[in-house]
Amino acid sequence: MLLLLIACTAMLQAADPTPAGSTAELKAIKGSVQLPSGWFLHEEGEDGLSVYQITREKVESENDPFTAGLIISVTTKVPDRNSMKPSEYAAELLSSTQDEGGGELKKTTEGDYIVYRAEYKIEADSGNVEVINLAKANDKTGTLYFLTWQAPMAEEAKMGPLREEIFKSLKLDPTY
Repeated sequence: MLLLLIACTAMLQAADPTPAGSTAELKAIKGSVQLPSGWFLHEEGEDGLSVYQITREKVESENDPFTAGLIISVTTKVPDRNSMKPSEYAAELLSSTQDEGGGELKKTTEGDYIVYRAEYKIEADSGNVEVINLAKANDKTGTLYFLTWQAPMAEEAKMGPLREEIFKSLKLDPTY
């Protein structure tokens, strides 16, 4: 009986993803994030744009599908590219989620960053998907960090806390 209890406990612990896996260095942007155990990191970048995918499934390119994970897109020199401050560009990008049935656009600050957050769901044949966009705009450096989280809504009880831990673990260089 004791062995059965130990085996069940071990299975539950293995099935519960935590961001305690390892710290992934995001060298191109001078940052880091906690990578959950068993998850994958894929990086692509060119011409001042860096894209990181942190996913439950292994992906080979930014176009590969995945069921749960985070995409971090980092754009430098936003004023030169879009003729607006990163915070203005972020607000414009996220206002489009309101058209998709998104909830309230929330605005906060974190040090040098103006942060916007929008949450909405996408109906899919395989079940509803929760999408959370988080934009961290640094108007001083001209850089925009745009995060998109997606996961099946049926897994929100497990994935919600994991998502927030990953968001919290993201370390960015405020001079970048």
